[in-house]
Amino acid sequence: MADNPPVVLVHGLGSSSEHGWRGAGWIDMLQEAGREVLLVDLPGHGTSRRDTDPASYADAAAEIAETFAGRGPVDAVGFSAGAHLLLESAVRGLASFNRLALIGLGPRMLEFRPEQGRAFTPDASDGTDVLARVIKGLARRAGNDIDAVLAFARRPATPLTAAGLATVACEVLVVIGERDTAGSPDEFAALFPKATGRTIDGADHYSVQAHPRAMSAVFDFLGV
Repeated sequence: MADNPPVVLVHGLGSSSEHGWRGAGWIDMLQEAGREVLLVDLPGHGTSRRDTDPASYADAAAEIAETFAGRGPVDAVGFSAGAHLLLESAVRGLASFNRLALIGLGPRMLEFRPEQGRAFTPDASDGTDVLARVIKGLARRAGNDIDAVLAFARRPATPLTAAGLATVACEVLVVIGERDTAGSPDEFAALFPKATGRTIDGADHYSVQAHPRAMSAVFDFLGV
């Protein structure tokens, strides 16, 4: 195994690699440290294919894993939806990981059900439309096609389980903002064979990706 494997970066829902990672300094700092960076745009986002049929994104984990599966064990960092798909890739053995950093993903992920994606509809009439508006605004700022992003959010998906997480053999770091509703990072880390949890004081779900202490924790974990 190489001492410094490539670092895969996978952004969150509504964002893109350029919007989510470069603006916060992740790409430049990793490259300055001599690490090769592999940017992966979620399906329906950034430079990836754009489709408005949720069913076309049914196996998004396999789609992103295919972009780096041939590179041997990689280090990978995912935020929110990107973290979820990286974790699914690890559970299903779709790619080989050396270290896996999960930002903004916690034990509440195990409560997710596919039908929750229906909240991301243009005509939602209850409180869930607030979240839909947040995602739409993020998608606009990132230059994404809103219909494609919403279709990705409504994709059919199989929830992960605690039993599945227990099969992840690589080292895992869980980073969650103090004000995120994702749950306890320590509780989530306890579900993996080799994992550590970090709480970032003062951060919420959307601010944690660019928080200096979150970045420092991940860089230390990656040996940067």
